[in-house]
Amino acid sequence: MATVPRSPALRPDLATRMVKRILAFARTILGLIGTLFVIGFSLLPLAALLVALPAVSPNEAVLTDTVRPTKSWWLRTARRLFAFGAGLVVLVSLFAFAIEVTSRLPLPIGGQLGTLAKKVLGSSVVEMPFLFPDDPEPASLPSGKTWMTPRELLDRQTTLKQSVAKPNADPLLRSEAEKELAQVNGEIAERTPHVKKLQIMQNPDLAPILAKPLWTLLPPTLVQHWPFVFLIVYAADLGLLLLIGKVPLAYNLRYLWVRRRDTLLTAIVFTVVVALVIVLLAFVNGMYQLNESTGVPGNVLVLSEGSTDEIFSNLSYDDVGNVARQKVDRDAQGRPFAKPLGVQLITCGPDGKPLVGADGKLVPLPADATGSVRDKALPLASRETYMVMNQPVPLKPGEPQRRRLLQVRALEDCRIAGAVHNITLYPGGKWFATNSVEQGSDGKTYLACCVGEGAAGTLGADIGKRRLEPGDTFNLGDADWIVTGVMNTQGTTYGSEIWTGVNNTVVTGTGRGNKYTTLVMRMEENTDTASRAMATFLQDQYTQVRLKAFSEPDYYKELTKTNESFLVCIVIVAVVMAIGGVFGVMNTMFASIAARIKEVGVMRILGFKRWQILIAFMLESLVIAFVGGLLGCLIGSYANGFEATSNLSGGQGGGKSVALKMIVDFQILAAGMLFTLVLGRLGGLVPALSAMRMEILDSLR
Repeated sequence: MATVPRSPALRPDLATRMVKRILAFARTILGLIGTLFVIGFSLLPLAALLVALPAVSPNEAVLTDTVRPTKSWWLRTARRLFAFGAGLVVLVSLFAFAIEVTSRLPLPIGGQLGTLAKKVLGSSVVEMPFLFPDDPEPASLPSGKTWMTPRELLDRQTTLKQSVAKPNADPLLRSEAEKELAQVNGEIAERTPHVKKLQIMQNPDLAPILAKPLWTLLPPTLVQHWPFVFLIVYAADLGLLLLIGKVPLAYNLRYLWVRRRDTLLTAIVFTVVVALVIVLLAFVNGMYQLNESTGVPGNVLVLSEGSTDEIFSNLSYDDVGNVARQKVDRDAQGRPFAKPLGVQLITCGPDGKPLVGADGKLVPLPADATGSVRDKALPLASRETYMVMNQPVPLKPGEPQRRRLLQVRALEDCRIAGAVHNITLYPGGKWFATNSVEQGSDGKTYLACCVGEGAAGTLGADIGKRRLEPGDTFNLGDADWIVTGVMNTQGTTYGSEIWTGVNNTVVTGTGRGNKYTTLVMRMEENTDTASRAMATFLQDQYTQVRLKAFSEPDYYKELTKTNESFLVCIVIVAVVMAIGGVFGVMNTMFASIAARIKEVGVMRILGFKRWQILIAFMLESLVIAFVGGLLGCLIGSYANGFEATSNLSGGQGGGKSVALKMIVDFQILAAGMLFTLVLGRLGGLVPALSAMRMEILDSLR
């Protein structure tokens, strides 16, 4: 009887091969996940991992020479739990110790590293999609309507409530805001019963924990100075490792010296990577320092409503006339002051001009001044017009035509502006006259100006000088200008600006002679509290004209979008370089261990445990990383003080081109050393694990 052949799809050998391939693929995925977990754990203190080792291998002796093997499931489980708890205690203790030590160090507040930590840990627990997924966009969503996430929905609700609550809000805009608020409230009420995320975000008990950014739940020292915390943790971890048990450090150090050529080449990889990272961080650090040092705590910066930058603002003479005379009796949170606060007043002479003291500074109005002296006093408020002007670049023979943008700030009174912004002139300079005209040494009449250090350097290069000096001239706007003084603008964004008067004919020719972009006022109390109170009052309650007001430090802190972009780019570059560095170290360590397989077996016979072998080779990798990183930090520190140019922007258009100095401080050096130690740990982990797993007999063959 003839048999019917089976279909190829039903052959047992084919089905077996398919199952094997599926299982192999699954094992590969699980192996990859396991490797990622191991790499992640390698960044934790080794002392904590060693104490917790019995949680994985209950019969492994760590703190003692031997441990009695057990076949009891209950005893093994008890050992696992005890080891896990002990490892956790060591980990928490190390971090607590490091945080306490770091908090006592004289470290500055602020900087990019704290910002980076806040950016990385900016999400809350409830915003993690794998824990609390968003509700999907409905298929019946009307055309043109945007489906907002729970966070966007609640943020929009808060914004609309603030718009409706403003006493000086436009009636038409308030009416539109009320209608939209009603729609948003209705959508929240409809979606809340079905969305766990919305329920938690609106729960007064859970929201402060689960709906807050993760960094707010951590100690401030750990967020702000995390490189120092981790460095102290690793240093204390090394001390614990040396106390826990015998590690053949002398053997490892001697071997590094014997193979010093390979050691040096590997260390150079760390040197180059760390030096480059430090230079990049120094550039961003210079930008952050520039922002943080420009704003005066007691200054209020006023723009027209709807403007996102000075260049887009438009304030008329009448708009700013009454603003500087305002007083506030409550802070930004609505708490009353002991007495109303206003803008600081300065004494004027009989001619109505501000009095200048023997020290060259404006004379403040005495507290006991009365009568006509007080009536004639002027508020310390600078009326300014900020603009960007196009200038042809002087060319050498054969060069193509090029142009540059120069930042010009036209002032009603340069002395008041200098006092408001804390700007002084270098010796030999003087402020320009009110009519913005100055007679040159050649008898010619020039437009007068004072220039910042960065602008002086840029324009000085055109005439072959390091920077312009008083008496030097340049051409801008088809007119000849003369420098009457160079401003000491070190550490501020004004270094790239040219200051002149509002009566300058080039300025009036632009049509902005009687228009201001900015009003900057100095409060009686030079504090953030006072300036924020006035800014809140002008923006939310002042009714004569709608304005946009900031505390000056807050305004310049907003101009950090470019900094954040640089930080992201630096992180990407660092990750790419780190991958190359890790593989380089891993290759060196694998070759090193392969040449010492029999020596590993001998150490095992002499009584060294597996974990001691692991630590020995990990420390060998860390020594190479430490030496290379130290050289990298030394080379990178030479970038301190280098000058560079960049652009500050709030991310909504506008921005300022600034000249800055790269700053290498202790925080950046700490980050560089931490970076190199992390590379050393990652690069030495897998080779060290391979050495630890060797059986004694296999290694001696």
